Amino acid sequence: MYCPKCRTENPDQAKFCSACGAVLTPAPPAPPESPESIMPKTSGLAIAALVLGLLSILLGFLTGLPAIILGIIALVKIEKSGGRITGKGFAVTGIVVPVFSIALTMLILLPVLSRTRAQAKRAVCSSNLRQLSLAWTIYADDYDDHITNGAAGQQRANELPWTGRDWSLDNSSSQLLTESEQIQAIKSGALWRYCPYEKIYRCPTGLSEHLRTYSIVDSMNGIAREGTEEEQGVYIKRRTQIRQPASRIVFIDTGCAIPETYAVYYNQQKWWDQPPVRHDDGTTVSFADGHSEYWRWMGKETIEHGKTAAGIYNPNAIDHWSPQTPTDIEDLHKTQRGTWGRLGYYLSY
Repeated sequence: MYCPKCRTENPDQAKFCSACGAVLTPAPPAPPESPESIMPKTSGLAIAALVLGLLSILLGFLTGLPAIILGIIALVKIEKSGGRITGKGFAVTGIVVPVFSIALTMLILLPVLSRTRAQAKRAVCSSNLRQLSLAWTIYADDYDDHITNGAAGQQRANELPWTGRDWSLDNSSSQLLTESEQIQAIKSGALWRYCPYEKIYRCPTGLSEHLRTYSIVDSMNGIAREGTEEEQGVYIKRRTQIRQPASRIVFIDTGCAIPETYAVYYNQQKWWDQPPVRHDDGTTVSFADGHSEYWRWMGKETIEHGKTAAGIYNPNAIDHWSPQTPTDIEDLHKTQRGTWGRLGYYLSY
């Protein structure tokens, strides 16, 4: 403390100057700075949120979620600072930009993810059919090349059906066999010994109440339609009768448990059962050589008829319809050739 009279330095606690004896009066404290004189500072969190938010346009979730979190924290601190911290616009931008960026990314990715999931289920269906075809082949090896009875639930002399009767006359959900009865029907079939896994008998996208969604086609020791038994290599009882196994269908994905076999005309240009419209307007089939394929229907009428009858079987209301357009006719011909090996009628064009 300096003496105001002689400018001699004295201890802070001294009341009189040691040199001249003058009374020492402490200097009044400096007035506090007004809020207006304090310069507000920009929030570092808000700036970080803005930078990460802008980067989310390129990096998506990687920087988007941290930007949203930092932006929210920055807004809370700015509100509580009483004006000493700024950067609210940065924080809001850091939140809004990644929200829109993530929303746009999801809008783009959801259809892709949906298609990927559908393709994965189709791959499982294709694998199931290959395993059933392998079981069908091994059965023929064990029984002197005789193939299994292809008519589900139809008992014949010395021919056990490939699966038991797991369907009702009306496939409405209220009249289905119980789950335990369906399982027992599958286990009672001739192929259970070679393929003892319940999930293989069902497509992942089949009707939820149906534990079997695959059928054997008419020609593979199923139901002999008009004109098929008179011609060699059309209706098959032994595997050696199949001339081109890579092109002859054995199993087809019908999406539900239809009775007996999947039926299609041999000597008429007509559908019998409806075309099964399954995975992305098509169906999956397996062949006598063991491979499986996905068939996409090309005709608009084929798809419409198949979707109308999807998961429904009523023997009193089967629509034996004839396709009219070239693409619809080609869908039918492809199925008839795959089933019977050839067409049993002459084309009119």
